[in-house]
Amino acid sequence: MAEEKVVKQQNLANDLKSKLTLKHRLAYGAGDAGGVVTLVLIQTFMNRYVTNVLGVSFATLSVLLLVWNIWDMVNDPMMGTFMDKSFSKAHGKKDKFRPWMLRSIPLIVVGLIAFFSVPSMFEGTMRLVAIFLLKVIYELGYTMMNIAMGSVLGVMALNDKERTTLSSARGMGSTLGGLIGSMVIPIILARLGENTTGYMVAGIFAAVLGGLLIFFHYWGTEERNVTAKLAAEEQAEPTKFTDIFVTLAKNKSFLSLCLHSIVIVFGQNLFNATLPYIYGDVFGDLGLMAYASAIGMGLPVILLLISPYLVTLFGSTVKLIRTYLLLSIVVFVGLYVWKLVGDLPPFFYMLFASLGIAFMMMSVQIQWGLVSESIDYNEYITGKRSEGSIYGNFSLTRRVGQMLAQSLVVLMIGWIGYSQQAAQTGQVQSARTVEGLVLMNLIGPAICALLSWASFKFIWNITDETREDMIAARQARLDEFAKTHDEPQV
Repeated sequence: MAEEKVVKQQNLANDLKSKLTLKHRLAYGAGDAGGVVTLVLIQTFMNRYVTNVLGVSFATLSVLLLVWNIWDMVNDPMMGTFMDKSFSKAHGKKDKFRPWMLRSIPLIVVGLIAFFSVPSMFEGTMRLVAIFLLKVIYELGYTMMNIAMGSVLGVMALNDKERTTLSSARGMGSTLGGLIGSMVIPIILARLGENTTGYMVAGIFAAVLGGLLIFFHYWGTEERNVTAKLAAEEQAEPTKFTDIFVTLAKNKSFLSLCLHSIVIVFGQNLFNATLPYIYGDVFGDLGLMAYASAIGMGLPVILLLISPYLVTLFGSTVKLIRTYLLLSIVVFVGLYVWKLVGDLPPFFYMLFASLGIAFMMMSVQIQWGLVSESIDYNEYITGKRSEGSIYGNFSLTRRVGQMLAQSLVVLMIGWIGYSQQAAQTGQVQSARTVEGLVLMNLIGPAICALLSWASFKFIWNITDETREDMIAARQARLDEFAKTHDEPQV
């Protein structure tokens, strides 16, 4: 026991003086980069692959998407709570989240490659079974990695500045991963064709690159915040699945983030899912997506680099997010009006639609500091620190938005009269279909951005005064830890 106290004392001392290194920042950003590379293929091209290449009907795909997303909605909070419980049972003798990053890699790599190659080997019911099971394997790995990555920020950062730094690193990694995937995958499909070979090569590219980046994420991250780990290890009551109901009832900021997450993920998936149809069927050149991605993801790189200065200028991260959302609404609605009143060249659609989604997605790129702050606020009002379960339930809200978007989008594309036969034979879609695709691609995301803005405007409740109270409470808890473990007060 005496030796254990000495170790904890030394760890706490190191905790207070250590700083984030370049390796920490690069590795943390690499996790989201690897995950997003695989998501580009899944979220943007999966529907076309399943319907146009594998020949599955839109109605059947809609049912598959519904079942997949219901499972993911259960899987996310379950995985996060399981991580918290597993750490508690181990009495803090191992890292809380990093081991799960490593375990996720084979599931992601094998699942993704198999999903875009194996189903074509079967026919009928067996093909549907293969599609379903392989997507489940991939999603299990991605959920494991994503929740571990998001949760580890709470036990990696030591203060608010480091949280902002890691959040920016994650946003940068997500942007660069999306940029690489969105530029390279359309080129692969344009060169090899939207066929079995093209999608198999795209799957191998995304899976291998994603797996390597996630491994670098595992290697370079470190669970440095000993006090946060102690709080989770020694809290009076264990984490329970029902804690989320208390959190939603008492933590308005977390509720605001959940509502934002649902609508903004819906808008993102709606935009991404309809984008291949805009370029492939409306403009007749799927390769334009590569240039659109360069524009749409180049801007966030610049905005993330200057985000600390912009936060100072606007006064808070929440105000900056609301500004980005309003800008995206203006761009989307303006572009739609332009399309209605006159001829809109592909270049200008590509330019302004990319700007609109870039502004909207900045609300996601810089939200992670707010998620961590809502976790601190939850500890402040409930006395429990449960990064895994809270982040898992936040991830659930993202799944809700994704489920609604994926299930509805494929049905909506069918409702507007989209012809799979016309797409396969290179024929032009009807005017009604083209109008419907443009409406879904522009006005849908604009409505989602407006709802997200409202959640931050009217529900978010962490003020400057609240932050001061949280800091004081955190300091008191640190002092209590110091006394408990025979350590000097901080």
